[in-house]
Amino acid sequence: MYELSRIRLYSIGPAGARYADTVLDLRGVGEPVPSPAPAQADFFEEEPVGPPRRPAPAGVLFLENGGGKSVLLKLIFSVMLPGHRNTLGGASSGVLRKFLLADDCGHVALEWQHTLTGETVVVGKVSEWRGRQVSSDPRKFAEAWYSFRPGPGMSLDSLPVAESNAVRPAAEGTSAARGRRRTMKGFRDVLVEAGRAYPGLDVVWEEVHERWIEHLGNLGLDPELFRYQREMNADEGEAAGLFSVKNDSDFTDLLLRAVTDTRDTDGLADLVHGFAHKLGRRAELTAERDFTAGSLDLLRRIDEAARRREQARAVHTGAEQRTRTLARRLSARGTAERGRAAELAERADHAARAVTTAERDRDRAALIASELAYRHASLALAAAERSAAAQRRELGDARTLHAAWQATETVLAHRAAADRAARVAAAIREAERDAAPALAARARAAADLVRALQTAAERAEQLAAEEEERSTALQTAGEAAHRDATAAATEAQRARSESEHLRQRLAEVEQETAEAVRAGWLDGSAPDTDPARAALAASDAEKAAVAAWETAKEAARRTAERARETAAELGRAELAAARAVDAAEAAGAAHAAERRTAEALGAEERLAELLGLPAGGTGAAGGPLGAEEVDRTAETLRDLLEESVAAAERQLFELRTAAADDSRILGALGDGGLLPPGPDVLATVEYLGEHGIPALPGWRYLAQAVDPADHAAVLSARPELVDGVVITDPDSHARAREVLRDAALLPRSAVAVGTAAALLAPVPAAGADGAGTDGVFLVPPNPAMHDERAADAERRQLRERAAAREEEIRALAARLSADRSLAARIASWRTGCPPGRLAELAAGARAADEAAEAARQRLEEARATAAEAAEAAAEAARVRDERQERAQQARRSADALAGLAFRLRERARWQTRLRELADEAAEAEARAGVCLERARAADEDRRAAQRAADDARRTARALRAERAEIAGAPDAPDGLDDAASGSSAEPPASLPALREAYRAASQLYEKVGVGADLRAEQARAEGDESAARAALDRLTNKVRTRAAQLLEGPDGADGPSRQAAAARAEALVQMLESRASAASEQLGRLRGEAERLAPGEDREAYTELPGEMVPADAEQAQALLRGANSELAARTDALEAARAAHAELVRAQRAAEDAAAAFDELAAMLRDLLRDPHGTGGSGEDGAEPEPYAEPLEQARRAAAEARRSLRGCAADLTAAEAAVREASDVLVRHANATRYEQVRTPARQQIRELPAAALPDHAAAWAAAFEPRLRVLTDELEQLERNRDSIVDRLRGLVESSLATLRSAQRLSRLPEGLGEWSGQEFLRIRFDDPDHAVLAERLGEVIDEATRAAVRRNSDLRRDGMSLLLRGVRAALQPRGVAVEILKPDAVLRAERVPVGQMGDVFSGGQLLTAAIALYCTMAALRSNDRGRDRHRHAGTLFLDNPIGRANATYLLELQRAVADALGVQLIYTTGLFDTTALAEFPLVIRLRNDADLRAGLKYISVEEHLRPGLPKPDPESEPVHGEITATRMFRRPDRPGRREGDRAAAAAD
Repeated sequence: MYELSRIRLYSIGPAGARYADTVLDLRGVGEPVPSPAPAQADFFEEEPVGPPRRPAPAGVLFLENGGGKSVLLKLIFSVMLPGHRNTLGGASSGVLRKFLLADDCGHVALEWQHTLTGETVVVGKVSEWRGRQVSSDPRKFAEAWYSFRPGPGMSLDSLPVAESNAVRPAAEGTSAARGRRRTMKGFRDVLVEAGRAYPGLDVVWEEVHERWIEHLGNLGLDPELFRYQREMNADEGEAAGLFSVKNDSDFTDLLLRAVTDTRDTDGLADLVHGFAHKLGRRAELTAERDFTAGSLDLLRRIDEAARRREQARAVHTGAEQRTRTLARRLSARGTAERGRAAELAERADHAARAVTTAERDRDRAALIASELAYRHASLALAAAERSAAAQRRELGDARTLHAAWQATETVLAHRAAADRAARVAAAIREAERDAAPALAARARAAADLVRALQTAAERAEQLAAEEEERSTALQTAGEAAHRDATAAATEAQRARSESEHLRQRLAEVEQETAEAVRAGWLDGSAPDTDPARAALAASDAEKAAVAAWETAKEAARRTAERARETAAELGRAELAAARAVDAAEAAGAAHAAERRTAEALGAEERLAELLGLPAGGTGAAGGPLGAEEVDRTAETLRDLLEESVAAAERQLFELRTAAADDSRILGALGDGGLLPPGPDVLATVEYLGEHGIPALPGWRYLAQAVDPADHAAVLSARPELVDGVVITDPDSHARAREVLRDAALLPRSAVAVGTAAALLAPVPAAGADGAGTDGVFLVPPNPAMHDERAADAERRQLRERAAAREEEIRALAARLSADRSLAARIASWRTGCPPGRLAELAAGARAADEAAEAARQRLEEARATAAEAAEAAAEAARVRDERQERAQQARRSADALAGLAFRLRERARWQTRLRELADEAAEAEARAGVCLERARAADEDRRAAQRAADDARRTARALRAERAEIAGAPDAPDGLDDAASGSSAEPPASLPALREAYRAASQLYEKVGVGADLRAEQARAEGDESAARAALDRLTNKVRTRAAQLLEGPDGADGPSRQAAAARAEALVQMLESRASAASEQLGRLRGEAERLAPGEDREAYTELPGEMVPADAEQAQALLRGANSELAARTDALEAARAAHAELVRAQRAAEDAAAAFDELAAMLRDLLRDPHGTGGSGEDGAEPEPYAEPLEQARRAAAEARRSLRGCAADLTAAEAAVREASDVLVRHANATRYEQVRTPARQQIRELPAAALPDHAAAWAAAFEPRLRVLTDELEQLERNRDSIVDRLRGLVESSLATLRSAQRLSRLPEGLGEWSGQEFLRIRFDDPDHAVLAERLGEVIDEATRAAVRRNSDLRRDGMSLLLRGVRAALQPRGVAVEILKPDAVLRAERVPVGQMGDVFSGGQLLTAAIALYCTMAALRSNDRGRDRHRHAGTLFLDNPIGRANATYLLELQRAVADALGVQLIYTTGLFDTTALAEFPLVIRLRNDADLRAGLKYISVEEHLRPGLPKPDPESEPVHGEITATRMFRRPDRPGRREGDRAAAAAD
């Protein structure tokens, strides 16, 4: 695949954006070319430095808005996508002509560089106005396209656009053309001449659009991608418009249209078009075949169901008679049960009154008992509350006594402490008046001692500082000694390790030597065996073995090649033989099939009948017609059959028309008995019966109450009442009018209501002609409405006539069906076997048999030759393998001996080095010991110095502590100085002497002053007094007072008495607390009982008690309550007895009523099952009263259930049989009326649709016999058609499966690279669908083919131009029912793995996100096209041009994502923009800055390259002005990336 390397535009563009000669250079920015191809440079071209590099993977063409960016893209696209209709941006077809002035010969040349080899190819377009005049006629606008491969003789720089070029290449972005512009013809001549002179240029010149597009495809430049880029650049910054789809299936259609090769779909369309008309008839033939097969099966079912119906009808009549008798007996038993129930009801009323009296007495006794129970609970609760209050008071007194006894010790302690503190204070005041001189002497001694202590402490601190400094120095020396010891130990360990390694190598050498001896490579018996000589000998043996192996390998190759050749010849011979056998079998089968078909036709007796030949066969040998005779007379027979079929159809139509008329009359007469009246009449009769008004339908009353001889007269006189309702009770006529007026039945017909007298009124006299005077006459009604005998006679006559006609129709239909089938068979056979075809097939079968025998002989010869060659090849391969094994063994032994010889030469050096290492290890260990000893001594000295410093510190602290404890010494330093000046004349005394002097002064002061013991005693006394006062204050006044009183009594005299009294008080408290707890529990129980027994809130008492029953206390209430409960129990027992008696009577009454109802219900139920409940059934028992049923109800139910079951079973059988007949007939009619059989035009279907369903059973057997041969013919035709359809479905299935694999590849190719945070390794595009089952897929694709062919035949359209649509419909059908789900990752600042359905991109994504998603989808689509074209290993998907996408998506993370996806999928991005956003442009490795300058003299504006912004510093131009200052060095500091910094920056950008 190629990348865009350079663009050159020469003398082209509109007046406001002209390109004089501009080169846009994208080279030298990308990665190095992986496999550069050798190339011959031009004569003056500079030597390349380093490997060639690919063009910029992404670049920006910057030009101010309105400067001509869209013009540049239109010109580029005009090269890759020729044709004015393909102009970029949806511009008018003549926009490119506006880019050329009259004198212009415009050039647009694109240089493409191969991504792997670095080879370049230039494609370009040249255009000019014929005659050098601008015209509106597009025919005068000439344009052509060309391509060549740059090399010696021509390149993009030396393109012959002018009459001369510069010898050396011009500066970057400037023109090398010199002189006058060449015309198109001159340019072509020079280009073609250069192609002849340098064939390596591969010059191509094209002027036809289609050929140029094909040539671009051959070069590896995919023009189809530019079609999609054209749609993406339809408007500036609106690249997402290409992927604006409504749903997921639209996206997959777009993707498949973009990547599917149309040649495959065109081949499918041609195949479908070839069989379209045949497949279009498939539905018609299938419908007729299905109709015939279904009709045949249904007709057989109808015939069988009609026979079962007649049998079930006879059984049902006997069951009805038995059920009617049982119903009358059950009804009589119900009447008897109702009489017994009335008697029991009267007795139950008396028992109910007794129950009411007993309930009243019991309720009064219950109220008295409840009131007494409440009174008893209330009295007991009041007594318990009084007792609990007394116990609480007693408990409080006991607790106060116990606390007072416990507080007596506290009161005594406070009294003693206060007395002692007072006595000590008095003694101290007496002693302080005599201690002043001794106090002064003690102060002087204290000052001397303090001064001495301070001096000693300072000396001790100084000594501690010196010892600490010495300890630090010793510690430094010890650490240095430790380091030296560690280094020495490390050296010793290294020496030991190296020694161990050398010992292992020596042991390995010994082991290898022993193994070589065991393997036989060395002679172990000779002590002076030299491994070097053995290695040389093994090397010579190896060379000999390799030479032998090469010889055997060459021989094996030759024999294998010979075996392959013979095997190939054998394969060709087998294939030829198989083909010959297949051809012979096919020829024989074709001849046999045609002959069998002709013989089967000749066996038909109908053919002989048509030809006028005698029955029994008139063939050449007296048998049936032979195949040759059928072949000779086929056309004559077909004409005769068509004439016979036409005559039979006419006769059959006439017979069926007459049968339909008779069937209609027979259907109106019904199956037997009287027909029911209309629904409105029945509804009126039922409504009147619900309101107790006896009424009958007029027809029923006419049949039952009027003599049949008078029926006609009554019908003529009162037709409206006969078809209405007759009220049998004349007195109910007025009420019936009111009831029906209020009912609002709203019948759909006029329903007359009258009495029987109105119906039977005298008939008015008729006119002379027998008609009424009002001109109204009556259509003769159906006799089945009122006269059963007349209806039966008419019905019997019609059935006999219909049966005779049906036999005639059946015979005629059978003959017609046979003739049609025979004519269809002859036509079908003649279509496949025209005249003379049988002889040709016979000759072809004989020739094929001879060719098959010859091929079989050649096959045997080839097999023998191949077997011999295979044996020779196997033997040569065996010899080759043996020699190869020997050569490998020789090579292994030679290598092993050579290595052993080398290691044996090194063994002496290793042993010497081993001894040296032992000496080095011993020396290092000794040095380590010395260093460790020195470090140990320094450590001991350091610890001694530290201990001395610590001792001095402790001494100083002790002296200062002693100084702080001296009493009487002055606190200020000046006091010490004064004391020192007073005694400076004397020599300093020692510290013990000063201590003794201070002790003596202190003792003297203590002797004459207030003693410390007395002071301490005073402090202790005051402390004790304070503690005692605090403890006393914590007591309450009551307890303190009570304790003082108890101390005055006899129990407070001594401690044991007080303890005994406190123990007694504590025991009393515990006893009283237990009693109070028990009383509280008892009180709670009594309170709960009183609340439970209390009357409701709306009354104060249950009832008013008599005076003698009002209790005075709880005991009396208890006695009265026991008596009341006894009375309540007695009343309750009496009530239960009364209720039991009443319930028994009620149960008996209900049982009698239930029995009566049950018997009546059973009788009614049985009557409901009868078709004629009041009929006698011919038993002669109408006037006799039936005997009541004597058995119990359960047995009656069983009998009724048995009768009901029997009757229902018979009725169900009859109903099922009738329903089966009706259902089968209805199914047949529905089958014939089904919409899927609308295209079936056979007379059989028309007759089934026209005949009533009731008449179908009579014709079922005859029609079934006629349908069988037609079904066989249709089946044969459809089998051939199905084979053609299956081949088309297989072809479409292959394309559909390939398309599904393409969708999976699209998801796989969209995998993102690493370094994108959460998106790393994610698939940008996710396409999910269920893999269809092969059988289901074939079925669905068959439906697609059927629908396509039906639509094509219906519209008479050409399927050859609709292959892609057919494939897409097949893909949609394969993905049903769930369809396809397409999701893409939503670009955001933090790159969250959030997926959005592709159809919702426009609703969810912002503009920049939508554009980024569109770029990613295009890259995936382009990579997929590249993948389908065999470039998956070296993926590159071309170049994407976009017009100003940065204006829509300039966020850094969006640009980074676009770059990452494009780099991963191999798409080169070329953007144009007018927005100089440095942050956005910094993401691109190349920015080409253009400028549009005005030429005021010419009135034109020219676009030129201002600068190429590439990574790194610019190279100096030797021809430019000298540089006066330069940067000689620089330093760059890169701030390290903190974890999460990049994600945080992106999140902040997204928040902004």
